[in-house]
Amino acid sequence: MRRLGLFAAALAVSTTPLLAQATPSCPTAATLPDLMKATDDAISGPGNKDRTCMRQLFVPDARLIPYVKGKDGSWAPHILTVEDWITRVAQRGDKVFYERQVKYSIEQYGHIAHVWSYYEVRETPDGKPMARGINSMQAVFDGSQWKFIQILWEQETPEEPLPAKYLP
Repeated sequence: MRRLGLFAAALAVSTTPLLAQATPSCPTAATLPDLMKATDDAISGPGNKDRTCMRQLFVPDARLIPYVKGKDGSWAPHILTVEDWITRVAQRGDKVFYERQVKYSIEQYGHIAHVWSYYEVRETPDGKPMARGINSMQAVFDGSQWKFIQILWEQETPEEPLPAKYLP
């Protein structure tokens, strides 16, 4: 019995570094610029990467809402939970993409904020943008960090290019 206990202790000590590597170190979002950077980092990468940090950037029951044009030409929101978004993105498997908030403005009062953001999506960090659009993001501050309640976005289309005032 004593050998089993020693074996279990040795196994726990030997696997601790592996467990530490498997769980990503998630930055805290003490400021809204911190939240924006952490969001880009959490979204970007392979579709099937660990999304622990993504989950930590949102309040429970937060929503991610792409506003998209259907085949019939009508526009509609597709309301997703964070887990819905993660499931959809995971379907890309190892395929990588990078999203960056290129230019944003913040309106804040007390513990609430709205961020209006111009984003670009690329296949490589320095590649040509393959998509771009506008994010409307609402966030709250809990006394130590900012978290999103909702992100609503619309991707640019040839029929509706982004206005120059939103571009860098």
